[in-house]
Amino acid sequence: MQSRNASIESIRWPVRLAWLAIFVLVIAWPQSSISARELRFGVSDIPRSMGNPYTENGTPSSYTWMALFDALTRLDTEGRLEPGLAIDWEVVGERTWRFHLREGVRFSNGEALDAQAVVATLDWLGSPAGLRTLIGNEVRGVESAKVVDTHVVDVTTRVPDAILPQRLSAAMIVAPEAWATLGPEGFARQPVGTGPFRLVEWNDRRRRVTMAANHDSWRRPVLSGLELIALPDDAVRVQALRSGEVDLTIVDIEDIEFLASRGFEIHHRPSMQVMALAFNTERDPPSPVRDQRVRQALNYAVNQQAIADVLLQGLVEPAGQPASRSTPGYNPEVPAYPHDPARARALLAEAGYADGLDLLIEAVDGGIPGANQIFQVVVQDLGRVGVRARLQVRPFSAWVRDYLGGTTRADIFGLPWNAAPYNDVLRPIEYYSCAQRNAFFCEPSIMPAIQQAAGELDPEARLLLLKDLAAKIHELAPSLFLVEQITLFATHPAVTRLDIANRVPVYETLELEPVNARR
Repeated sequence: MQSRNASIESIRWPVRLAWLAIFVLVIAWPQSSISARELRFGVSDIPRSMGNPYTENGTPSSYTWMALFDALTRLDTEGRLEPGLAIDWEVVGERTWRFHLREGVRFSNGEALDAQAVVATLDWLGSPAGLRTLIGNEVRGVESAKVVDTHVVDVTTRVPDAILPQRLSAAMIVAPEAWATLGPEGFARQPVGTGPFRLVEWNDRRRRVTMAANHDSWRRPVLSGLELIALPDDAVRVQALRSGEVDLTIVDIEDIEFLASRGFEIHHRPSMQVMALAFNTERDPPSPVRDQRVRQALNYAVNQQAIADVLLQGLVEPAGQPASRSTPGYNPEVPAYPHDPARARALLAEAGYADGLDLLIEAVDGGIPGANQIFQVVVQDLGRVGVRARLQVRPFSAWVRDYLGGTTRADIFGLPWNAAPYNDVLRPIEYYSCAQRNAFFCEPSIMPAIQQAAGELDPEARLLLLKDLAAKIHELAPSLFLVEQITLFATHPAVTRLDIANRVPVYETLELEPVNARR
C-alpha cells in the first residue's frame, strides 16, 4: 500500500509543479502582453526604400525611421537641438567639430555603438553612392570623420559650418557590420538601429510595418509594439480611427470638427515649414518665372490671408519669408505679400505679359493639412490676374526623383521652405540657391550672404545675418510663399503622453490603455 501511495505521489508532484509553473508564468507575464499595448499608427505611406534611412527626408518616411534609428543629435518638442547618440559636442578647429558619444549603447543586433560606427556611416554618405541619396546631399559638406577615441569622433567640413550638429540630426547611424554585410538593398529589408523599436515584419502587400519594443534601446519604450499602417486616403484614415483599426493617425484640417465632436483628441503643432511653390528659373527652355517681376506678381495675386483664415481655420499665419515663427532666423519685420491683384497685373504687364501667360504647376499629393484645397485656390487666384495655371498632382516618389535629378519640367513645383529636420532656416535657404546640386533657382548675388551665415559661429551675429537674408529673399521671391505649416494628429482617448518632435510622435513616451479599456 505504501508503495502504491508513493507511486501516486510520484505522479502528483510533477503535475503540481507543472500547474505551479504555469501559475507563476501567468502572474509574472508582462502586463503589456495581456493588454496588447501595441499602438497602431495610420500613416499616409511607408518608405518605398523600406529600412534604408538615407533615400528620403521628413514625413511620411520619418514616421518609420524615427522608430528604428537615431542620429547624433535630434530636436526636442520645442524644436531645439538636444543630444541623441552624442551627449555633447564642441568646435575644436575652424572646420572641425568633436562629438562625444553615449556609452553602453548597442544596436538591436548587438553591435556596439562606437566612434567607428559613426565614421562608417559618414564615410558611406560621402561616397559616390551616398551622395546620390537625399541625406548624402544634406551632409555633402562633410569632408572627413575620424575616430579620436572609442566614444569620441571628429567631423571635419570642407568650409566652416556653424550648424553641423543640426545637419547631422538627419543622418541616422546604422549598424556598421550589418550595413557592410547586407549592402543598402539587403539592409533595407533587415534594418538595424538603436531606436526604441526593432523590425518584425515588412509587409509590402498589406502596406504595414510591424515592430516590437527594443528594450535595450537608450530610448526604451513603454509600448510593447508599434504597427504603421499605410492608408493614403484621408477619409480612410478617419474611418480607421473611428472603427478602432488605428489608435493614432494624421488628419486633414477638414476632419478636426468631425473627430473632436466624437471624442477623439486633436493635436496640432508648428511644423518648422513654410508652405510654398518653388519657381523653376533654371529650366531649359527658360520659364517666364525667371523674371523677378513675374515671381512677385504671382505672390501678390494669391490671397494668403484667406487661405490661413478660411481653409486652415486661423491655425496658421500667412508667410513671406523662408522661416516660420518657430524657426530661428524668422524676421518679424518681413511681412507676407498683401493680396493685391492690381499690382500683380501691373507687374505682369511690365514684364511683357499683359495678355497673361500659361504655367504648369506640379504639386505633391497630400502630406500637408489642407493642401489640395490650397492648390485649387492658388490656381483660381492666378486665373483672376490672367495666369492660366495647369495643376498636376504627383506622388512624392515621383516628385523626389525629379527633384534630386534636376529633371523637373514644370514652371512651378511644390517645395516647402523646410527647416526640418534640424530647425534651421539656412537649410531651405541653401536649397533655394546656387549651392543646391542641380539648382532650380540660382541668384549669384545672394551667395556671399548665404556663405557668411553658414560660417558664422557666433549665434547672435549669425541670427542677424539670417534675418537680413529673410528680407533679401522676400524681395527676390524665389517661391510663391503661402502659409506657415502645421502638423495635425488625431488619437483615440486611450492614447496618452503624446509628444511631437520634428513632426513625428516621440515614440518612447507614448502610452496606451489596455485593449479592453479602449473598446
